[in-house]
Amino acid sequence: MASSTRVRVGTLVPFVEGKSGSTPMPSIPIFEGSNVIGRSNLVVVDKRVSRKHLSLHPLADGSVEVVVEGPNPIVVRSEGQARKVCAQARAKIIYDDVLELIPGEYLMKYVSMSDERKNSASVDSNDLKKGKRHNEEDSIAAKRNRQVMEDEALARTLQESFAEEGTSVHGMACGQVLSSLDSAGSSERNNKRTHSAGPLKDVLPLTFRLMRVQGLPSWTNTSAVTIQDVIQGDVRFAVLSNYMVDIDWLLTACPSLRKVPHVLVLHGEDGASLEHLKKSKPANWILHKPPLPISFGTHHSKAMLLVYPQGIRVVVHTANLIHVDWTNKSQGLWTQDFPWKDANDMNTNISFENDLVDYLRALKWPEFRLNLPVAGDVNINAAFFRKFDYSSSTVRLIGSVPGYHVGPNMKKWGHLKLRSVLEECVFEKQFYKSPLIYQFSSLGSLDEKWMSEFACSLSAGKAEDGSPLGIGKPLIVWPTVEDVRCSIEGYAAGSCIPSPQKNVEKDFLRKYWSRWKADHVGRCHAMPHIKTFTRYNGQNIAWFLLTSSNLSKAAWGALQKNNTQLMIRSYELGVLFLPKTLQCVPQFSCTEKNWSNQDKLALGKNIKTKLVTLCWQGDEETDASTTEVVKLPVPYQLPPRLYGAEDVPWSWDRRYTKKDVYGSGWPRHG
Repeated sequence: MASSTRVRVGTLVPFVEGKSGSTPMPSIPIFEGSNVIGRSNLVVVDKRVSRKHLSLHPLADGSVEVVVEGPNPIVVRSEGQARKVCAQARAKIIYDDVLELIPGEYLMKYVSMSDERKNSASVDSNDLKKGKRHNEEDSIAAKRNRQVMEDEALARTLQESFAEEGTSVHGMACGQVLSSLDSAGSSERNNKRTHSAGPLKDVLPLTFRLMRVQGLPSWTNTSAVTIQDVIQGDVRFAVLSNYMVDIDWLLTACPSLRKVPHVLVLHGEDGASLEHLKKSKPANWILHKPPLPISFGTHHSKAMLLVYPQGIRVVVHTANLIHVDWTNKSQGLWTQDFPWKDANDMNTNISFENDLVDYLRALKWPEFRLNLPVAGDVNINAAFFRKFDYSSSTVRLIGSVPGYHVGPNMKKWGHLKLRSVLEECVFEKQFYKSPLIYQFSSLGSLDEKWMSEFACSLSAGKAEDGSPLGIGKPLIVWPTVEDVRCSIEGYAAGSCIPSPQKNVEKDFLRKYWSRWKADHVGRCHAMPHIKTFTRYNGQNIAWFLLTSSNLSKAAWGALQKNNTQLMIRSYELGVLFLPKTLQCVPQFSCTEKNWSNQDKLALGKNIKTKLVTLCWQGDEETDASTTEVVKLPVPYQLPPRLYGAEDVPWSWDRRYTKKDVYGSGWPRHG
């Protein structure tokens, strides 16, 4: 149940004792029903606090039942007594009781709504000064509402003004008020901005969506998706691939998963998190961590394969399966449904199918047997996924698997896979030497040699006259310290942008830094966990990659041994959008009646796709009768704005003393 429809009963507010105090925390509203408190509520990185550390359940008598969900104990202070509460144990708290999320640290006081508004007299004088920052959530919420309303006004103008050649928006800050918008113009522009009637209904199966961000105004989430939009219907078997997996949150956020008879979870967890995963998983779920033969690698791919009686839904996205990733971050998701193959088509396959099966084979999960509709009794291995007809796919898969790849295998993975696919493509002449964008949420330890190697791969492709497109100038879209400080999570958002100073503050990177500016989609203050790479000219896009890959050698691979070997450490997966010529066919769906927009496109007609941003306003060269313009929700401003003299790239191990929206700083952690 969304918090906006639940009744709020009280608030946990930071409690500071004496001069020593405790680590700053934002206030946490408590609603009727179940409330989860964990690592995502912190403003610092502390793995002693579990992702699901506590659950709080308000009772009819006004008290709250506290259940310790994580392995570490907490302390409850009530009526002058302190009591340690261990894992899986329960306790009750009432107003004015104090919780220590870790004994002696992260002190939170439970207050009523009226006490919060009055800044209760039980708080000492030092705490009163901080109370206006920590406890007055209403004023903070009002400030945020003003921000997002101003963002909306700015977005209405930006989506038009970006399309005009030479238009400069460099002076417009996130949240700048534009007073020239009249209501009639606002309505017209809102209609332009709404680029889809529903989350899974595109004219063409190029279903790339941003994920819903909690607390933003409705226009920002018009075509955004939640996890329940994706996992729905009569799923008979599911493969969930991810790095971090919180099963407790997942089953709460998507209850329909409890009804799926068979679930395979491919994960990257270890240590205590893995032990909790094993204990909390339903009995019919199978866990598998793919092998990591090279040190410092991870299983980082984020995807879902959902098998239905009608076919399969393939999903590639950028969010961990944890609460904060699906509620507070800028994220992206692609999905498409495919039918079962006819018996006569079993031996036919296409690039999408081959790439998918090759990737799945590398994961090496233990085979098992299932009885499924249409297929009957089958082995669940990589080859099973050849039973579906992917001929309507309009993206290419770009994967990475760990290993020392040589010979033909070099071009199957990482940035050389992207290079080999782009080399097969012909692009409009406008993309000759056009710029590149690298946008991601974690920066590896890089050098100029590798950056040149990477740019060479992303610059591959030919122009219409057969000449190479040429090397594009890359820019890195990366949040500044000020972006993080002013975000909807404050400095806590920086814990999901985990790059240290030693990687971020290299001199040669200065020329690449560009601002995260997302006014046109209302996500200026929702920090990016999405990863995208693209080549563009104005608002026209040559190609666009949505991926789990950050900018690192571990993810993309690095050439070795005089360019005869590609070394990759991690598993990654992405989808590449390309301009294509294809035949208009009814769109297939596993969960809805198949449909096609026959008024707009005649079935069987060959059409070309043209990729553009949401801010594209048309051009004279595009023939509407033979070209379908696909507006991709690229979540940042193109062209991007270079860093100014005052802009500092975010790194998570620096100390920041300027207070964020919760009145907190960011301490150094080594």
